Amino acid sequence: MFVLGTAYYPDYLPDEVLAKTPDGQTRRITWQNRISEDFKRMRTCGISAVRMGEFSWSTVEPQPGRINFARFRYALDHASVNDIKVIFCTPTATPPKWLVDKYPDILPITREGRKIPFGSRRHYDFCHPMYLAESRRITSAFAQDVGNHPAVIGWQIDNEFGCHGSAYSFTEHARVAFRKWLLDRYKADIEALNRDWFTAFWSQRYNTFEQIELPLASWADQNPHMELDFRRFSTDKVAAFQHDQVEILRRLSPNRFITHNFMTLFSDVCAWRLSEELDIVGFDHYQMETEPHPTSSHWQFALMRSLKRQLFFVLEQQPLQVNWQATNRRYAYDWLFLWGIQAALLGSAAMYYFSWQRFPGGAEQYHDAILPHDIRVSESWQERVLKAKRQLFDLLAQQFGVTLAEPMTVEDDVLCIYDFESVWSHDIAAQSAEYSTRRQVDFVAALCQSSGLGLSFARTISDAAEILPHYKCLVLPGYAFEFTAEERQLLQQFVNAGGSVISLPRTGMKKRNNQMSEQPLTIFDANDFYFEDFGALLSDEKEPFKAGAQTFEGTTWAEKIKIVNENWKPLAQFTSGLYRGFPAVIQNASFANQGRYTHLCACPPSDVAFISWLIATTGLLPRVKTNKNLHVYPVQAGQHRMLAALNFTDVEQELQALGQNAVRKFTTATLDPHQKLKVVSSNGTAPAAIIKVAPRAVCLIEL
Repeated sequence: MFVLGTAYYPDYLPDEVLAKTPDGQTRRITWQNRISEDFKRMRTCGISAVRMGEFSWSTVEPQPGRINFARFRYALDHASVNDIKVIFCTPTATPPKWLVDKYPDILPITREGRKIPFGSRRHYDFCHPMYLAESRRITSAFAQDVGNHPAVIGWQIDNEFGCHGSAYSFTEHARVAFRKWLLDRYKADIEALNRDWFTAFWSQRYNTFEQIELPLASWADQNPHMELDFRRFSTDKVAAFQHDQVEILRRLSPNRFITHNFMTLFSDVCAWRLSEELDIVGFDHYQMETEPHPTSSHWQFALMRSLKRQLFFVLEQQPLQVNWQATNRRYAYDWLFLWGIQAALLGSAAMYYFSWQRFPGGAEQYHDAILPHDIRVSESWQERVLKAKRQLFDLLAQQFGVTLAEPMTVEDDVLCIYDFESVWSHDIAAQSAEYSTRRQVDFVAALCQSSGLGLSFARTISDAAEILPHYKCLVLPGYAFEFTAEERQLLQQFVNAGGSVISLPRTGMKKRNNQMSEQPLTIFDANDFYFEDFGALLSDEKEPFKAGAQTFEGTTWAEKIKIVNENWKPLAQFTSGLYRGFPAVIQNASFANQGRYTHLCACPPSDVAFISWLIATTGLLPRVKTNKNLHVYPVQAGQHRMLAALNFTDVEQELQALGQNAVRKFTTATLDPHQKLKVVSSNGTAPAAIIKVAPRAVCLIEL
């Protein structure tokens, strides 16, 4: 039901390596012997797939036109012998030095005007015509030489589009391409561009498209409307670059799926746009926090599943130690186990651990891996964890009949809108370093996981038209733009049918050209209420508000709203601060079938008390009662309805199934101190009984 894989780099192996051979001897072996032993060892710990080749251009083509795939063919042959499938990657993320020497202007230029040098990665300009030609050439060579090997089941295009800010290039080629893109977008009407870009401000008016430069760093802020268009343009250029490779691979290496490894640590490219041409969405699961943040992982996994509304792959799973944080601390071993289970429950069909071998040199020499630096270790803790994970997945497959053909699915409860253009709009004119869409989506994930509600995503309200009726709740986590007439109609239909809508601050405040709305947050009628004021809060500033006998604290952003239409009611009021006496939460519940629209006038706390109040206020029915430290996901496996509870903490947590969710039995899985799987099954509980979930455990509750 779940593919365990790893990133593998035969191109990183020296001609001879020191190794501990199966007979217990330590001696130097050839790279051929090392590859052979690697694939045998992979099978023993349950690995059935690898991903390779994404940084191999200079290995395959060390000099112009001298292409040699011998090492990779050898690896593919041994993968086949060991029944290990391969996702091969196109190598365009790292153009070789000879190519940079031949075309030095393929190197990108930053917003500050600094040329990115050779020696790292992603050192190319998406707009450079010769690099586009070279990319097509090398992609064709890869597809023709290894693309029809029986071990190759799919392709990954390039690597982590947009990573390190590389989606944006400020070269001369980019400037020419941006002008052409604008000419097409504005239908050669420069006055339309002047209106959209509000160029009267700071005397920025243009007379021709040829006058337009790129949004380089300057003394003060650049034009925010120009910046939004530049980000749209940049995604389009990345999509065109990807399209070239997709077309080549489909033609020369048919019957293989095509994927790309997106990241959510940044939002510089629109994943909705780029996923359109892909067969399967890939995801590199890394975290920036000093502590593991499973709530962020929750919504990121849900977003990846939602991009094509199907299973996705975790193409890189963060090793427990990385090399790019201020302090690259160690995590407890069972985090690898928990992350894998969480990904599988939320829609991943595979997890490729990064990576198989630790690297003796290079920027990632301190990155963790399955095999340690010390060759004397006969079985690493990662190998033991992978074996335990495989045992658990085999158990689930046997117990519930879950397979990749009949996967587990997450219930359709809450649909959250995640529009990259909205995220860009907030980033461009932030007004608050404390505010981010990510933090608001963290709140949505916390609401779902502490209530046992399933979470999915859509790009815009309009894009969700067909699927929206299947959901109970729609959440707008600071959806920046005005609702269109079509979106207002969809919202009206949804609440009339009994649905609940929740919007968070900064919703509906902008036009799509990034100008401020004259009638912000017009939901059903422009005369329902109006904004007297709004603004950012300091990091330690709170905006207390009272709802009945309960008091809560808003953060980050607050809005001062004056209600006009009596169908809208204040459910809570600010008790101090600049907006004292004004509504902190407003709601319109004057719809048939108990539908409701609720707007929060301050960024909400994610504590269980407020979430419980909001759930009750909006008419949603939680499946469980627990706290935010316990993640509960409603999943269906064939005919089996389940609640999957993950305890990421070091202390026992409790949950109580609510409503009609009678518990038949439950199974708890943990790792023992030696990273061995420990499984305990229990019979069902009496109605409303408390289920205790052990520390660092997954508990599967059959209903």
